[in-house]
Amino acid sequence: MHPCSHDLSEPTRRDFLKQAGTAAAAAVLPRSLRAAEPRRPFEVSASLYAWELHDEGVEQVLDNVQQMSAVNSVYLIGVMHPERRPFREGTFPHNPVRQTWMAEDARCYWHPDPKKYGRIKPRLSSNDWLNRTDWAQVLRDAARKRGLRFGIEQSHTLVDKERAEGEFADLAQRNIHGEITHVRDWLRPLCPNNPATLEYVRAMSAELIANYGMDYFQLCMILFDESVDGRPDRGGGCFCDACKRTAKEAGLDLGKIQATLLADPVAQPALGEWQEFRFQSAARFYQALHTSIHALKRDIDLRYNLHMTNPLDWGVKLTAMQPYLDSLRVMDYSEQEGDPALMGKKRERLAGLRRELRRDLPIIACVGCRLKATPELLSEGVQISVQTGMDGIALGHYDGATFPMLRGIRAGLVAAKVPV
Repeated sequence: MHPCSHDLSEPTRRDFLKQAGTAAAAAVLPRSLRAAEPRRPFEVSASLYAWELHDEGVEQVLDNVQQMSAVNSVYLIGVMHPERRPFREGTFPHNPVRQTWMAEDARCYWHPDPKKYGRIKPRLSSNDWLNRTDWAQVLRDAARKRGLRFGIEQSHTLVDKERAEGEFADLAQRNIHGEITHVRDWLRPLCPNNPATLEYVRAMSAELIANYGMDYFQLCMILFDESVDGRPDRGGGCFCDACKRTAKEAGLDLGKIQATLLADPVAQPALGEWQEFRFQSAARFYQALHTSIHALKRDIDLRYNLHMTNPLDWGVKLTAMQPYLDSLRVMDYSEQEGDPALMGKKRERLAGLRRELRRDLPIIACVGCRLKATPELLSEGVQISVQTGMDGIALGHYDGATFPMLRGIRAGLVAAKVPV
């Protein structure tokens, strides 16, 4: 068992209100499981989608990312949220089959065994050309032959909007008014305090570990909606029955807190208790998952994708979560805006995270190789990542990157004196 993975099955009020401080203090200590391990090589990872593996061919895709960007790690987006690809605008720069693609809502791109799941089961693509192939196996086999690290990501949403509002409406998060939480038009997040939610992610991770032996499992789940300025009346949650039961076990009356915040959204101590409850709910979810997957594969890397710039407003306190993470991916795509003035802010953000988090937690910094990015900006982004103590970079994303952009990644690595 991981040294920080103590049992939280019977939490107390003190656990919820003070666990963050304990975790922050523990963060400066070395992790005994990793103390004797050598520092791994600088990681250069690329996210890949099933449709581009189908259209371009897995060998061609891997040739491109290895030769042009010195990639040594690839991962499949195993469950994707609905989104236009390439992102925002334009057409695919090197896809020989299609110009654009609209990703389906929370469909999986491996072949799950329904018997291994409880109430929630993964949903396959509606397209035969995608659902007839086990894309996790295709990418895993090709990556292993090349000596590449291999991972799988579960993206923002666990289940599609249709099922979240219908079959699983009782698992969906509820905002301060008791309504199903809306995060963007398409996302209805499930409550992380509902046992069925954790059961599903555990079943998914267990199947992926058993069938594909992945090196890392990357989660980009939106655990809670954003509460603008940290206020529950401006988004955020959750006040569902599962949260109220979990809070009660910790000595908190979430129903009373809800009533207080409905009357006054900034009332103290109710607001602080609600915010801390969210932080500890997220940490507890990752603690439980970390324990279960490490029991299946000791050296698995549980990676969290930090998809927001203001994590506290999303119920994420990194110092509380870090004991239960093996690495962190920072989703900063400054390069894609084409504005050199943004690179200083990128440097400040990465340096700040490196100072905030324990030194032995690997941090992978994204570089936005799409849209208005230039090879020069990408090279600068790579060098900033190295200079601020990052342990790797992640391409964001191959499907929208031109070949000159991809070569800009390698140029940055060479300039930063990273072995390629």
